[in-house]
Amino acid sequence: MTIQKPRGTRDLYEQDIIVYRNIINILQTCAAKYNYQEFIIPTFEDAHLFLRAVGDTTDIIQKEIYQFNDKGDRTLALRPEGTAGLARAVIENKLYKPKQTLKYFYYGSMFRYERPQKGRQREFNQFGIETVGTNHPLSDVEVMMMAINMMKDLEISNLSLNINYFGSDETKNKYQTILKEHLLSRKSQFCENCQMRTFTNPIRVLDCKICHKLSLDIPKITEILSPIEQVNFALITEALTNHNISFKVDEYLVRGLDYYTGIIFEVTSSDPRIGETQNTLIGGGRYDNLLQQLGSPLAIPAIGFAIGIERLMLLLSNNKQVNHKPIMQLQVIALSDNALNMMSWLLQQLRNKNYQVDGEYHCFQDKHKSQIINRTKAYNLLFLKDETTSTIYSYDKKVMIPIQFKGNNDLLQQILNQLKEQ
Repeated sequence: MTIQKPRGTRDLYEQDIIVYRNIINILQTCAAKYNYQEFIIPTFEDAHLFLRAVGDTTDIIQKEIYQFNDKGDRTLALRPEGTAGLARAVIENKLYKPKQTLKYFYYGSMFRYERPQKGRQREFNQFGIETVGTNHPLSDVEVMMMAINMMKDLEISNLSLNINYFGSDETKNKYQTILKEHLLSRKSQFCENCQMRTFTNPIRVLDCKICHKLSLDIPKITEILSPIEQVNFALITEALTNHNISFKVDEYLVRGLDYYTGIIFEVTSSDPRIGETQNTLIGGGRYDNLLQQLGSPLAIPAIGFAIGIERLMLLLSNNKQVNHKPIMQLQVIALSDNALNMMSWLLQQLRNKNYQVDGEYHCFQDKHKSQIINRTKAYNLLFLKDETTSTIYSYDKKVMIPIQFKGNNDLLQQILNQLKEQ
């Protein structure tokens, strides 16, 4: 029986890995402009971390988490998102100090047991950033502007920024009570999942792809914000306007994680290649209470977002910037057995001088030259025939240049001269 990859996973190779790596590089470059440092967190954690952070009534925990007991009977889980792990790391490693802002980015595989579809896999890749240690509204604005700038750096257009404001846990709890009373009288109109959510986590009804289409005249959380929350939200919208950032206030926007407080946001695209149901490229928000809930002795505010890489890859399949493959400076082809030994020595000398070169350990014939020229992707193609004769084909000049040399060192110097001319 042939073993195949598990459903909901994919192999990245050749052009896909080029696109993936170029996207990550562009996002890293943008994050560096804002002084974000890379952070690597474990792929799996104590499962209780996600139960406490994400919320035990969310779909992620109830339906999607990959949870298991290891050989030491410890309950572990593959990470479904990155924020909880980074928050745990900040606490465990005692990284936070008062009045000090920490800025981190991370990327890698996340895992959720979902029905695979376009732009959504069970193992998927995210790039995320977290800003820890400040709760100023202008910090929220900077984070959202960075999210927009990342998409612009990737040359993605047709973008929309949608925002909402959750407020404190007190405000959220008050809204949950009001919302529950409102939804109970309409419960029969809901899907089976939302009929249960009405009792366990009413705010999740707003996130349902089925029930959000119903005309329910649902109360808005922005109507019950405290005076200071109203001021903060107004500061955010005013600053976005001053920076000429277009946005839409979506009073029914919620995120699938329970730890959000304050601003939440999504960046979406209207590009038809990803479809309306999978159009969210970036999702994030503020989570001022999470670190203390996870055991921090201090109340440490934070905000962050995550970007789905697979959806970006769908959008950028024809983008020259991310499809650009670094081209080798030299490919060497041996036309005799003696030339194979020369090739092995020459390749090592060039690599020692930091040139990107390669060679094929097969012996070819002169008649194969045109075929090799057509298939090779390099700036130069060297045909080694014997200990005194070779030819080099320049793809830029479209010419074959004969090389006469006396020994390996002479050949190396002539090749170096050729490479330095480009």
